[in-house]
Amino acid sequence: MRRRGVTVMVTLASLASLGLNGTRSFSAFGRKRPHIKAEAAGAKRSLSAIRDRLRKEDGTSFVDTHCHLDLVLPRLSEQSHKDAAKAVAKGEEPLPRLRADFLEWRETLQGSERDLEGCVNIGCSARGIDAAVEFLKHDNVYGAFGIHPLNAHEWNSEMEDKIVKLMSRDKVVAWGECGLDYYDKKTRAQKQEQHTRELQRKVFVRQIDLAVSLGKPLVVHTRCAEEDTLELLEAHLPESHPVHVHCFTSSQKLASALLEGFSGLRLGFTGVVTFKNAQEVQEVVKSTPLQRILLETDSPYMAPEPFRGRIAHPGHVSYVADAVACLKGITREEVLAQCRQNTRSTYGI
Repeated sequence: MRRRGVTVMVTLASLASLGLNGTRSFSAFGRKRPHIKAEAAGAKRSLSAIRDRLRKEDGTSFVDTHCHLDLVLPRLSEQSHKDAAKAVAKGEEPLPRLRADFLEWRETLQGSERDLEGCVNIGCSARGIDAAVEFLKHDNVYGAFGIHPLNAHEWNSEMEDKIVKLMSRDKVVAWGECGLDYYDKKTRAQKQEQHTRELQRKVFVRQIDLAVSLGKPLVVHTRCAEEDTLELLEAHLPESHPVHVHCFTSSQKLASALLEGFSGLRLGFTGVVTFKNAQEVQEVVKSTPLQRILLETDSPYMAPEPFRGRIAHPGHVSYVADAVACLKGITREEVLAQCRQNTRSTYGI
């Protein structure tokens, strides 16, 4: 017995200004056809493109300028399984358990998190670089590669050649993160080992020189090393070279010196700006011109309020933007529009 087909017509003519025209029909009943899944996927991509285009035009989209997706996704998956187990134990309906899958994660974004346009994904260790390269296949995921100061022991001629070659790849937008990290977890103070400091300084200087010679923006990490960071940048970095001093949690003194000394430099702020005990960083945000600010998460670390203690992800930039707007007494839209332009100026995306 043959069942009558029902056809639904979706007209996109009204969306001509968005570059998506024409009609498409979908059969709701009848025999399974191999092309149905493909058409449905195409329609979903079209609707996603429309949504992204609208957000770009109304100035609400944002880019996470610093994240570590290879660390974010497995931890979010683990967190979702733990949350589901707790819900079951309470007799509640559990939320879906996530795989460590980028596309699946993007579909879980809620509310203003869905305004995420893209991200700069960082590879800064031997293992991390290989993992980060794999994410370049995804739309609007860009890459930055370097050697983190805590991984300075991994630097050698082979590693240098590898990163130099990566700089010529499509969607690789910067060198880093690299820099100095003298923080001692055991003493919660500055490391005193001279060998560690000298190795970090040597590797940092070499990476500054390479980024400059290749014309690539430099992503800088600095922790408990303010004087040395400033000294090396002043000695080796051209004044107008594009620089992202990421996850800035240092002093107002260093912020002022960097902003005054390097016209191409911007400071990146993370979920830390939402913390009640981060008054010093909040004061730096207030005094830093909006044109010199980049929004980032440094996820999976330092999730913003109200998610503190959870796993941070690129969608959380939305909450960082809200905090910056509050601290500066301006609108969220102003922050997003200017910081989007700042991202474009620094990274070319």
